[in-house]
Amino acid sequence: MTSVAARVERTTASTTESACSRSAAGSAVANPPEFRSHNGVLRVNLAFRGFRAANGEMRYCYVSDRGAQSPSLRLRPGDLLILNLRNELTPGPLPAQEVAHPHKPKPAAKRLPAPTICAGDAMSPLATNLHFHGLAVPPVCHADDVLRTLLTPGSSFQYRIRIPRDQPPGLYWYHPHPHGSVEAQVLGGASGALIVEGIESENPILAGLPERVLVIRDQRNADGRPGKSAAIEDDAYVPEKPSNDLSINSVPIPYPNYPPAIITAHAGTREFWRVLNASADTYLDIQIVKGRAPRPLGVVALDGVSIWHDNRQQQIQWNSDIPLPPGARAEFLVDLPAENTDLRLVTLGVQTGPLTDDDLLFDPNAAATVADDDDHMPPRPLARISTAGISAAPLASLPVLASPKTPRRRPAPTPLSRAETNRTRKLYFSEGLLHEKDPTGPKTFMITEEGRLPKVFDPASVEPDITVRQGDVEDWTIENRSQESHVFHIHQTHFRLLERDGTVVDEPYLRDTVAIPYWDGDPNEFPSVKLRLDFRSPGITGTFPYHCHVLLHEDGGMMGTIRVQPAKR
Repeated sequence: MTSVAARVERTTASTTESACSRSAAGSAVANPPEFRSHNGVLRVNLAFRGFRAANGEMRYCYVSDRGAQSPSLRLRPGDLLILNLRNELTPGPLPAQEVAHPHKPKPAAKRLPAPTICAGDAMSPLATNLHFHGLAVPPVCHADDVLRTLLTPGSSFQYRIRIPRDQPPGLYWYHPHPHGSVEAQVLGGASGALIVEGIESENPILAGLPERVLVIRDQRNADGRPGKSAAIEDDAYVPEKPSNDLSINSVPIPYPNYPPAIITAHAGTREFWRVLNASADTYLDIQIVKGRAPRPLGVVALDGVSIWHDNRQQQIQWNSDIPLPPGARAEFLVDLPAENTDLRLVTLGVQTGPLTDDDLLFDPNAAATVADDDDHMPPRPLARISTAGISAAPLASLPVLASPKTPRRRPAPTPLSRAETNRTRKLYFSEGLLHEKDPTGPKTFMITEEGRLPKVFDPASVEPDITVRQGDVEDWTIENRSQESHVFHIHQTHFRLLERDGTVVDEPYLRDTVAIPYWDGDPNEFPSVKLRLDFRSPGITGTFPYHCHVLLHEDGGMMGTIRVQPAKR
């Protein structure tokens, strides 16, 4: 499929490499810079910047007034985040081609005063905003409204986010969400971790452990084009070549040599790892191996929520690998062997469509119409974990609890797994062609409730696709009727996975992202998941989106909106 992001990268905001700098390949991995709340408040000023590197790669980043790039934001439940965002993108040369997806952005508008930034105007590749992924905060102006809040170049805007007191402590993140340009900005590196403190109070096994925060991002291959590398002289399909390169905390791991990033740790210790897949399009399946043998990983939280939160009988689950679709997070224990040895952090291969590309050769004279292979995600190394001794960047540790044997019991509603449901729905992912007479041209992407006509997301629409009441709990079955994988994500709330392909699963987690495998063409069965969605939080009334978190698909129209109306009095 042809990447929309590759056709709308049209900004330069600096003439120096330092605008959105990256570490050298093979560098040591340090935790991202971080800002912590004090006395219940965290004030942060961030500039959103862009830069086109010498190799053609388009980069985006957030830079604080202290010079920290894409810092981790750390707050406690009940804290107030005051984040002042300034859009410092500037126009560059426009591409000759039209935008591939069906909603061509409007031309950049003149600078808007703050009161009209939330009016939904000025959709353009130069506009941006912020989404606070996973937080149950209001979808309104100055909070987490991504449908109408748009900052044009030169605009400044203040976000005021109150972390709910019942927000589960764990790993969340922030990233841009301007429809039509989300993939370009996230693929360019614009993202950062947001950590709600206190997970050691829910899971005392974590108290006092050294904490490692790893943000894994995808990025264009070396020449700035998807599915191609400067090391490849032609456009032939290369089975081992990934669609996009990866990086860990801005240390790139480029194809074809994959120079691993370096993680240094002490032998014989236990660490607490927080891993965010901040990729725009790339699925991960992470594993730590010694030789070829996987090391056990002790999962304690997924998508920001402790597995203890909805199942008070389990605090840890040991796995040999952890699948992480785009947007997902995992928090887990890593036990390092007592002897000095080298381990490897790897991602296993993820198949996101039928194996039909092995015989495919691209015509270099038809690059504008032949679909690039943006779905190829082979196995590859990410980092070498050296337990030789002293860490290059000493890790901070989680607090030690005064009463480590007693988890903090915060008031909570009935666990979602046992909550009474108000209604059931069926939705499905599907794809089409933007131009029906051009089967090799760009696709459209749709998510549709059963019984309605499929359509791409219309940013001008004011009516929601689905309406619920605050306090409701619903079961949604979501099918994949296309031949590539998709990732369901909903803003403002979490859900519990109940079934896969009609079979009950026993997964004691809450999630906000879930992958649905591709359809293999069997006319009698579509891959599906059954989810229980939680609309009980009083702070999420308003309208917000659900969509595929493969951001190429979201930009191409695979998004809908849901309106949570106030509870009846």
